[in-house]
Amino acid sequence: MLLDEVLSRMTVEVEPFSICEMAPRGWLDMPKSPAASLHYVLSGTGALHLGPSRSHPLKTGDLVLVPAGSSHSIGAEDGRFVSFASCQPARLGLSHHRDGTADEGLGLMVLCASISLGLSGAGTVIDLLREPVIEAAGAEHLIRLILDELAAPGPGSRAQIKALLLYLIIASLRRSVLRQDPGTGWLVALSDRNLWPALAEVIARPGADHSVESLAERVGMSRARFAARFKDTFATSPMHLVRDLRLQHAARLLLEGHHGVARVAELVGFSSRSHFTQAFEARYGISPGRYGRTGGTEESPSGDTADGE
Repeated sequence: MLLDEVLSRMTVEVEPFSICEMAPRGWLDMPKSPAASLHYVLSGTGALHLGPSRSHPLKTGDLVLVPAGSSHSIGAEDGRFVSFASCQPARLGLSHHRDGTADEGLGLMVLCASISLGLSGAGTVIDLLREPVIEAAGAEHLIRLILDELAAPGPGSRAQIKALLLYLIIASLRRSVLRQDPGTGWLVALSDRNLWPALAEVIARPGADHSVESLAERVGMSRARFAARFKDTFATSPMHLVRDLRLQHAARLLLEGHHGVARVAELVGFSSRSHFTQAFEARYGISPGRYGRTGGTEESPSGDTADGE
């Protein structure tokens, strides 16, 4: 499958949007999510923070894609943060949040959404995203059209928004691939005919009994050659990626609320509930039971309950 074919088969689903305005010393925390996060900087400058030691500068017109399950924060220009914003997305329509008083001025305005980027017939391929993609989109006219649809929804608004976003995302990903950005190695891998059958198998059935041997056999490679090629492309081992995809699938199942923790662990390929719980907490920072009850956000201490339901 050529890269052109990969891009032409892409589909996008978008979750609720919000606009967050931060004062010059404002800070926006984004919770971990089973979906990838999209941010578009409407105005101002600041930085995307990933953990305590990784940050990337942001400016007006930047489009940001952050992998599912990655906690991250956005800070306005001044590094001495004294106020905090919290974006609560709305359904079709637009929720608007302002942090700071009017006399403080505006430090950063960001459009935020959760997205699922798929490949026709192959599931949610954005789950393969390993590193953030930050691209100077230069697409103010497209964003204005999206904002207009969100501000006054009408018949076809959802389809229009999805079409505009897909155009914007494909254009940004194409530029990133041409620059050979490390964040788009997953996209290049989709066009690798030698790796694609294994990737498609894991995306379609993350809970199956996968192993390096079974995946290598699926693509007709030796175990060593497959593992080396996979590591070169994704900068991680095949089974590490399998585990991450299983946990992302588990997060979705927990949010749907149709199964208890033990059954979810079984469905995503963990033979031990305790091992599943340990792995889930390491990735999402919260136990599976609490994640299902709170949608991935922490409850207040008074709302805590045991994890054995």
